[in-house]
Amino acid sequence: MAYLKRVTIGKRIYLYIIKSVRRGDRVEKKVLEYLGAEPGADRLRKALTYWGVKEKPGRGKGRKGR
Repeated sequence: MAYLKRVTIGKRIYLYIIKSVRRGDRVEKKVLEYLGAEPGADRLRKALTYWGVKEKPGRGKGRKGR
């Protein structure tokens, strides 16, 4: 399953689409696509759709009770 990874360096956020791959007894991460520092919404949507990345339910709204 692929997922979107955000890496913060300084004040910029870089986006990658990552897939976990099992090799023997280890799990390695494979970069499927580098989206850059500020991909446009259209490019981001197309890449996520192409790689089959779906938003996890309940994510992005903060934690309850805080």
